[in-house]
Amino acid sequence: MSTNALRASIEILTSPGVTFDIVKSKKRWWLVPFALVTTSIVALFMYYFANVDFPWLKETMLDQMAAQQTMNEDELQAAGDFLSKTSLLWSTTIGGALSLVFINAILALYLNITTKFSGKDEYSYGNWFAFSWWTSMPHVVTIMLSMLLVTLSADGMLAMEDLSVTTLNSLLFSVDAVNPWFNFLNTVDVFMFWSITLIAIGLKSWLGIETQKAATIAAAPFAVLFGIWALIIVFTA
Repeated sequence: MSTNALRASIEILTSPGVTFDIVKSKKRWWLVPFALVTTSIVALFMYYFANVDFPWLKETMLDQMAAQQTMNEDELQAAGDFLSKTSLLWSTTIGGALSLVFINAILALYLNITTKFSGKDEYSYGNWFAFSWWTSMPHVVTIMLSMLLVTLSADGMLAMEDLSVTTLNSLLFSVDAVNPWFNFLNTVDVFMFWSITLIAIGLKSWLGIETQKAATIAAAPFAVLFGIWALIIVFTA
């Protein structure tokens, strides 16, 4: 049984049903998973840039930009001038942390609206924002695997997209950057389904709804987003 926020952050991964029952009455405990997730993102990129062969990384990134033919020569030159280790470190670190905050803010808005329409108006937007950080804890596991990959990369020649070790592209497809499915396959992470499962379990715990309804609410935004994205690729590639 969770007796503090740190223990709850671990047990949300191993016994989520019981843990969600506990944390729904603990108003400030969500700050711990928030800190764990965001700090781990910052730690990953700092560790990565401390170990990567940066001249190789810069050349690889410019080659990808050239292959995608989205920039002319002058734009590629400007991009090369901008791509210093410091600028890339801080843009990816801050961008990575802020993007997850933004995603969780959108998820909280979706849950706040959806649960109100379903007749369950017990929780505020702030409650659902806190809820989203509990469901984000699988990111910490993914980041630990990424840091292990950096450690095992003896020559430092590891592209940033290769850090995502649990994406469909890393696990199954291995398409290159010029493939129209590249970004899609690098975004669909198998651990995302872990988070969706946590959302469903949490909804069942907090709202007392049936498992099927909770799973539908949890999966719907992801299914719609990635379904539309896949259709766009199919019809524009």
